[in-house]
Amino acid sequence: MSRKLSTIEHLIDGSLVYAVRLEGGIDETRLREALARVQRKHPALRATVQAQRGGLHYVEDSAGPIPLRVLDRNGDDDCRRESVDEAETPFAHGQPQLRLVWLRGADASDLLFVASHRICDGMSLLILVRETLRALYDDAPLRPYAALSAADIVGDYRPEHPRRRRWTARLIGLLLQVLPPLPAPRNREHHLEWNAGPALSAALRQRCKHEGVSVHAALVVALDSALLTALGRERLPAWIESPMDGRRGRLPALADDMLFYGGGGLKFRTGEAGAADFWECARTVHRSMQGQIERETHDIPGRYHFCELIRPPAPAQLHALIRFGNALGLNGSWNRFTLSNLGNLDLLGDDAPFRLRDLRVFVHSRSVRALGLIVYALHGQIRFYCMGDERCITQERAHALRDALTAMLDAQVGRSQPVLSAEAGAAGVALAG
Repeated sequence: MSRKLSTIEHLIDGSLVYAVRLEGGIDETRLREALARVQRKHPALRATVQAQRGGLHYVEDSAGPIPLRVLDRNGDDDCRRESVDEAETPFAHGQPQLRLVWLRGADASDLLFVASHRICDGMSLLILVRETLRALYDDAPLRPYAALSAADIVGDYRPEHPRRRRWTARLIGLLLQVLPPLPAPRNREHHLEWNAGPALSAALRQRCKHEGVSVHAALVVALDSALLTALGRERLPAWIESPMDGRRGRLPALADDMLFYGGGGLKFRTGEAGAADFWECARTVHRSMQGQIERETHDIPGRYHFCELIRPPAPAQLHALIRFGNALGLNGSWNRFTLSNLGNLDLLGDDAPFRLRDLRVFVHSRSVRALGLIVYALHGQIRFYCMGDERCITQERAHALRDALTAMLDAQVGRSQPVLSAEAGAAGVALAG
């Protein structure tokens, strides 16, 4: 069976890379078997994107084995170089939407999980990483499930005015068809990594608990202030957007271990941080989050229903839409800054024969220009990964954002903690174009 890609799936064209560093031996045969088991579970890993009559289609059960490329690991720079190259390499038509690179070393190995953003979000890729690592030493079965589509998310939703909705979608589709054909955008992102260190990370969690707010709420407020400092009001995005995980019982069609390619998002208007006390602002954000989650959970089926009614434009017209959206934002990023919080990463069981030393993130967008911050906690330390197209943020402004955000968090917990690089024990901060 096959289905045509929706307009939204065209818009989220890009790659996610999670580079996992492990201490301990890995058997290649066992690794290939683990990938095969994970692939048998997830329908999205058995499907491919193919050009068929009328545009791009997902074709179910058409993929071969998940590609595994094995290289010798000669140093830490190998991981960054290969991760950036993999992120910028598109998935060929007819190939699985996941691939793996194994940088094999004597004492440590890097496993680079590379996924198409069309089939999964950041939390979904963590599922694949966790299941693959566990399958390396645990033979517990992985339960397959049926392929998911937008129709599963829509469920039994019925619009109040179906005819009006169909005509509105048809009008939007016609407008998209008349957009002038343009070449694909060429995006080049900066990548900046750092961590807060153990002392500041622990102090922030303790202060948030004392104030009765989530760490994410505190990060929203601190980021709002840091963006103003680093970018200036003339380039300040209008919104901070945080993707919402549709799992956790929020969408009936999604179990906690299923891959998901999209969903809702929480929005926070920028320029609010200086209006009141920091922790009062954090409490306001914290209270608004639950209400936004409830509204998004209610609205997602209707949104998917409407998007499925819109006829996807040809690629050249889609490129025009993307360029038009880029031009609307003062900073070239559709006027929003994305804050993704992956939470505390718990990827290995206590019985694992190897140790998780590090995890690094790389993102590349081949459509809408990227501008955002990914946050996660590993080994007790809060980690940050800032990515932004060079037309959205310069290297100097990215460094200024890092410094302003760290200073704001440090000021609110009353500690002084130096900024550390993502590489354990290394000095400085890694930045690559």
